[in-house]
Amino acid sequence: MNRTVRALLSAAAATLTATTVLVGLATGPAQAETYGSVPLKGWSYVDKAQPSTPNPDPDGDYLIGSSADPSGLKHTGRAYFTFDLTQLKGQVLHRVTFYTTERTVVDCSRLAPIEVWRTKPVTSTTTWQHTPKELELLGERSYGSGTTICPGAYMGIDMIPAIQAAFARGEKTLTLGVRIKAGSEGDATVGRTMAQARMSFAANHAPKVSGLKLKYPDGGCGTLAKHPTAGSRIQVQATVTDADPNDHPQTRYAYWPVDRPDERRESSSPNLSLSGLADGTVVAWTARGEDYDDAGAWGKTCYFTVDTIAPAVTPIVSSKQYPSNDYPGTGGPGVPGTFVFDAAGDVDVVGFDWGGMDGGLLERVTANHPGGRAKVTITPSRWGSGRLEVAARDAAGNRGPFVEYRYQVRNSAPFVFVDVAGVGLTSRVTLSSRLPETTDLGYAVDGGPEKRLAAVDGKAADDVVFTSVGTKTVVARAYAGSKMIGAETVQVTVSDAPKITSADFDWTKDPVEGVPGSFTFAPRTTGVVSYVYQFAGGDEKTVEADADGRAVLVWTPDRGGSFGITVSSVDESGHRSQPASLSFSVIALRPEVGVYGFEHHVGEPIPVWVWTYLPDAAALVYSLDGGPQQTTGLSNSFEVVAERAGDLVLRVWVKRADGSLSPPAEVVIPVSSAPRVAAKGPFGEAAVLGRPVSLTFTAGVPGTTSFRYSVSGGPEQTVPAGAGGTTTVTYDVPVDAGEIVVRVAGLTADGTASQTNAFLVPSQNPGVEVSSTWAYDPGGPGIPGQFGFSAWDLTDVTTKFLWHVDGDPVQEVEYDWSAWETVASYTPERAGEHTLYVQREFTDGSRSPVTTVPFVVG
Repeated sequence: MNRTVRALLSAAAATLTATTVLVGLATGPAQAETYGSVPLKGWSYVDKAQPSTPNPDPDGDYLIGSSADPSGLKHTGRAYFTFDLTQLKGQVLHRVTFYTTERTVVDCSRLAPIEVWRTKPVTSTTTWQHTPKELELLGERSYGSGTTICPGAYMGIDMIPAIQAAFARGEKTLTLGVRIKAGSEGDATVGRTMAQARMSFAANHAPKVSGLKLKYPDGGCGTLAKHPTAGSRIQVQATVTDADPNDHPQTRYAYWPVDRPDERRESSSPNLSLSGLADGTVVAWTARGEDYDDAGAWGKTCYFTVDTIAPAVTPIVSSKQYPSNDYPGTGGPGVPGTFVFDAAGDVDVVGFDWGGMDGGLLERVTANHPGGRAKVTITPSRWGSGRLEVAARDAAGNRGPFVEYRYQVRNSAPFVFVDVAGVGLTSRVTLSSRLPETTDLGYAVDGGPEKRLAAVDGKAADDVVFTSVGTKTVVARAYAGSKMIGAETVQVTVSDAPKITSADFDWTKDPVEGVPGSFTFAPRTTGVVSYVYQFAGGDEKTVEADADGRAVLVWTPDRGGSFGITVSSVDESGHRSQPASLSFSVIALRPEVGVYGFEHHVGEPIPVWVWTYLPDAAALVYSLDGGPQQTTGLSNSFEVVAERAGDLVLRVWVKRADGSLSPPAEVVIPVSSAPRVAAKGPFGEAAVLGRPVSLTFTAGVPGTTSFRYSVSGGPEQTVPAGAGGTTTVTYDVPVDAGEIVVRVAGLTADGTASQTNAFLVPSQNPGVEVSSTWAYDPGGPGIPGQFGFSAWDLTDVTTKFLWHVDGDPVQEVEYDWSAWETVASYTPERAGEHTLYVQREFTDGSRSPVTTVPFVVG
């Protein structure tokens, strides 16, 4: 920009009111649209005060209209911008905006009429004296007086019509001029500086379509005069492309009867529905591409005639190699057979659809001429019954009825077994055939050349060397002379992982901890000089191989349990083979010991289970808390009794047949110092609601003089300890008691308290559950009904139920232990409200509380 003009603009920016406006443009793409800026090819600012001075591609803002600089010199400016439209060519324009923003304004109270013109292009010699010719007024805006923002107004002009017109004229650029309207351009009060103008756009390449053709039946596009026929299985095809990446265009198809275009249908599926279209109707169709924003132009029009009448003929199927379904059959696995499909002269038939009835897809084959024949070759993969289904097909793709053809494949496949030695080593292939006419046996590996061997008594064998690891396909064939009579295909896995064997460590053996044994590593590749091995969780180690590539590892297990060893061979170049693994278990010298329960008390039996797999185990020996050793049989459970509180160590040994003891297994048994609690109710250890239960406390530590206890959150009580540190108390169980928890601690003479025992006393409900006829049917006087009496608890000590209604005499019914309910019959004498009273009697003669049940007789 000219230095004088730059000084003018800087002075204007310092003396005039200025502000900054952020212009928000959409940033999130509306699906497939592309957003960007149209490249500015060049621009120029011209000043009347310097009429012959060009200013190509200046930096900074520009002046439109007139303004005086600090020295009083008047400047009048215009600006011209040439944009390169090349990238917009061929796109659908959704938005193109030429925009700029006010920077400074001389006088916001004056209205400034601004014009945007299409002009001739900008050149490097553009000056005030030689401005580009104005060709077309594209937009007018007025800013200043009455506008909301001043300065800072945003001016945006829609350019889509101008750009489309430019493309129509064959132009690749568009030049725009910005100025104050001629009548106001010389007014020094309406001048303003503007930010460099830009042009933004949102555009999209519409998808293009090509390659329209009839896919099924395969018939091309056709013309109105000459076109294919199509039936109900019609499928059309078109190729849609989109210049915008990741637009994922879709294809839309349209079709209509040529004489009834108003019946046009559209579909996103290439499988067109011919419903409602009569046989013989000529149909036109086309396609177009669509993306998220735009639809491309429809493609060329194609044609077909509707033909929905399928061939009536049933094909004749025959095969010389596989002529019948009679056992034992012909041919054999791997022996190809030619099957002939014959249309018997029906010229409507141009081909056949057929399948092996094995779950596979149908295949198509073309007849040698309309009404003629077609041949297919089928190679059975197994012996036994084979099936084909075949249908005739016409030119429209209509399929006639299927016919089924059955044939029998002889069991002629040879047996093949491959003893794989590894990579680079000699493996052995063994072949055999059950057929007496077999003269030769052959095999091929991975599609390579076949090696033929003479069969002796139907057998042959050969050496083969595999050069790499992986899955290998071996095809074996049997021959009678030069005729191949059967084939078998097998897959074998070739690995160079070493072979691990052990006479001592195996799932079939019983290795014992501390007893040494050995592993033998044998190579399954060449050049092995050593082996790297690793026991699970251990470090990797190396053992050298002997001259034969073998190695022996002597190993002593230091524990019992499960083990795994992984081994790889290493050759002279340092290459490692695939790993081989062996899993096994070792019997521990120490027995396995477990203790049942979570809290143990002094004087209580503590159940213990012990297990050993030692083959020479004769007995178990144990000691609790350093006490004398005691011997028991090999039974896996016994009990010990703690004589003191604290952590007691239980040691268990296995006594072996030679009288020696294994190392001991040790288990720490925590024994609480809390008192032991025993409960006794009317019928056992459980309490009964509404009746007393006795609780016996036994001290867990010597010197206990009293017990402090509470029951189910009740008040704490203290009772003296009796002889032997034992005391019994009685607790009256409420009839509505829930969980009964006794908390008790022992106290010594100096007040030291033991741990607290929170003892749960199980409780049983003596009540009676009642069902009644009148609960669901009020009945009436003289209508008999019944009551059902049952209970959840204490059924083993229940003898009878005693019941009566209102003030009637008490009746008894024996408890029926074999039924869900004990039934009592009752016939009411009057209607209205009644009350049933029932209780049960127990084996000790006591009775439960009375249960009352009101009921109403209708």
